[in-house]
Amino acid sequence: MAIFGAPNYVLCIFLVFFCVVRSDKKCNKALNDYETYLGTKTPYRIVANYTTNEIKYDDCKATKLWAMVRHGTRNPNAKLIDRMNTRLVEIRDGILENFPEGNGEIQNFDLDLFRGWSPKLEAKDEKKLTHEGEDEMVFLAERLQSRFPGIFTSVYSDSAFKFKFTATQRTKKSAQAFAAGLFGRNVVKDINFPEPLKKDPVLRFYKLCNKWRKEVSKNPKALNERIKFENGATMTKTIDGVNKRLGFDNELDFSDVHAMYMTCAFETAWNKRKRSPWCSVFSTDDFKVMEYAEDLKYYWIDGYGHELTYKQACPALTNMIEFFQTNESFPKSTVYFTHSGTLLKMLAHLELYKEKNHLLADDFDKNSDRNWKVSQIDSFGTNLIFILFDCKGQKKVLTMHQEDIVHLQSCPNSDLCDFDTFINYYNKNLECPFDTMCENEL
Repeated sequence: MAIFGAPNYVLCIFLVFFCVVRSDKKCNKALNDYETYLGTKTPYRIVANYTTNEIKYDDCKATKLWAMVRHGTRNPNAKLIDRMNTRLVEIRDGILENFPEGNGEIQNFDLDLFRGWSPKLEAKDEKKLTHEGEDEMVFLAERLQSRFPGIFTSVYSDSAFKFKFTATQRTKKSAQAFAAGLFGRNVVKDINFPEPLKKDPVLRFYKLCNKWRKEVSKNPKALNERIKFENGATMTKTIDGVNKRLGFDNELDFSDVHAMYMTCAFETAWNKRKRSPWCSVFSTDDFKVMEYAEDLKYYWIDGYGHELTYKQACPALTNMIEFFQTNESFPKSTVYFTHSGTLLKMLAHLELYKEKNHLLADDFDKNSDRNWKVSQIDSFGTNLIFILFDCKGQKKVLTMHQEDIVHLQSCPNSDLCDFDTFINYYNKNLECPFDTMCENEL
């Protein structure tokens, strides 16, 4: 059964109108259930914390902030753009031919969306930051400024702020949008952004880890669980259901269904108030299956699947600790703009969202309450933030992920963690024999 009936559509229109009238930031949360199952292409508005109260603790003052921020919502890669321009056009035409007047599965409203749908991107547009991505960064900066006004002042100073991005358009534009949220768009041209490195040892350390690239990133076997799930009974049932719903006789395979899922995700991320027709082809259960396939991929490539994957994140953690250890007052903040692969490895390095057992293809039914859901922990705009507090001369650290306070294993029962306790817990990681563990030539 399709997830969008006429009553739901009316409700959706009402909620959109209600949000427009109120201009309430809370209205940016998911209007539709499926928006919470879109994997790493989930828009940040779905997971963001919209509270803006200053974060304060008795007898403590926030003095420094270090953050890693994934770029905002972007365009797809060239491969998906090509499939949107070719295969999805064919499928769209097939759907309209199969159901010219709708049926019990696809509503007339959805058919109208398909009639009005056409791809609008070319290969040259791949991975570019979108307007929604810029907004994500602007609003994130504004909220952080409200929470930590002593660190993020509204007046730019070259000595007080350090921003850095990777050698990509999407992180550069994200950094500029973030700065615009702090200081205004007219100031961005005066900000000192260091020249990006193609293989940055902090922002993209994994690009410099030869062993990981060989044994995980470039190793097809690393994705065995994802491939097994793609070919398993659960996914086969989902693909069969989509074929039936759209009136096809098993003409659609996994690559087709995945392309539709990805297009649904991207178009949802791009548009706050316009639904993608490709989302209508999936039931809620289908979305859960597709999300699990994404979780398997990122768990085994960027998460806990291989020890080296997260162990190699030590240069980034060391960079944060060294920034907090210095007694220099400036800069007050260091904000890095990077990518999904960096954030996920950092989260695993910190032992966040860890599972008792590895995620496996055969355990879909057992893992509905899993911690590792990239839709929640690695959306567009994902951020990991550390704030240093001076508490009567004692250094303490607050950790935030997606703007929510999280407790690390170093201090599982308190917001603020004594800095020395934090360092001692991660001491074995701080030695960071990066070149040795990565078997790099010295």
